[in-house]
Amino acid sequence: MTPRLVFEDDAPEPEDELTALLQQLQLAVLCHPVAAQAAFRSLVAEGRRFSQTDAGAAWAARLEGSPLVTRGRLAWEALTLNALDDDEAVAVPTAVLDAFTQAVGSADMELLLSAAIAEGAR
Repeated sequence: MTPRLVFEDDAPEPEDELTALLQQLQLAVLCHPVAAQAAFRSLVAEGRRFSQTDAGAAWAARLEGSPLVTRGRLAWEALTLNALDDDEAVAVPTAVLDAFTQAVGSADMELLLSAAIAEGAR
């Protein structure tokens, strides 16, 4: 049996601008994991430096236990698949490599690749 790719264009279009923007964020992390990793690491470092200032400490106190911060963290982790790491030794997010190895070992690899390629073509 010869492997083949099947492209299906039945994924729903984003309902609104916010949904489209969130999908673009997720796609950027998945398509450019090294750049996303570097940007994330820079943001974390900047946040840590800010937290050492008086203004940063004041903001931390105001935001501690905030339901909005909790919701923001959940949204960030879901959209980025919790793939990004602030460790400087990590060049490619481990979650991306894990997904790759799982795809290679999957019996449904053809379907997974078809879906990923179709999504990337949009």
